[in-house]
Amino acid sequence: MATESHQPPILLVIDLQHGLVEGDPEWGPRSTPNLIENVKHLLKTWRSKNWPILHIQHDAFNEPKNPINAAYPKTFAIHNSAAPEGDEKVFVKHTGSAFFAKGLPEAINSYGHRKTVVIGMDGSQCINSTVRQGDDLGYKMFVVVDACASYGMEDYEGRNVGAENTHNAAMWMLAPYAKITTTEKVWKDLGY
Repeated sequence: MATESHQPPILLVIDLQHGLVEGDPEWGPRSTPNLIENVKHLLKTWRSKNWPILHIQHDAFNEPKNPINAAYPKTFAIHNSAAPEGDEKVFVKHTGSAFFAKGLPEAINSYGHRKTVVIGMDGSQCINSTVRQGDDLGYKMFVVVDACASYGMEDYEGRNVGAENTHNAAMWMLAPYAKITTTEKVWKDLGY
C-alpha cells in the first residue's frame, strides 16, 4: 500500500447546485467571478489523473421555499459545471457540514488517507462548517479559495457586507484549520 504522501488527494465538491451557483437575485451577486472556470479546471485535472472525486448536495428539506430543497429539482440539481461523471459518488446532507452526509467519512476513509481538497459553496457557511469539522476529525484539509464562492451577508449591525468581503473573511477564518490555496497553487501545496 502506498504511503499517504503518495496517495492522490480527494476532491470534495460541496453544494455546487444550480440554486446556489446561479443564485437568487435577492441575494445579490456572488463572489469569485471565475468560479465555474476554476471548478471545471480542477475537475478536469482530477479526472485526467483518475483521482477520487466526491460530490455533496445540500437538501434544505426543512426550508420549503429554499431553492436547494429537493422539492425543486431544477435548482437542487448539481450545476452543469460540476456534474458528476462515471462512478463519482454523490452524498446528500441536510446540515452545514458535509461530514454529516451519510457515508461520506467512510467513503473518504476507504481511500486509505485523509488529504481532502475542498471546493464549492457557500464559503461562509457550508464550506466553513465542513472544513472546521474535517480538521477536528483529523483530515488534512485544503481549501481552493478561487474555486469556492460566497454571497454577501449583513453584519451584526445590519450593514451589508459584499460578497467578495464575505468570501475573503470566510476563507481567512479557515487558515487555522486548512491550507488555504488557489487553483494555480494547489498542486505545489499538495506536493505535486
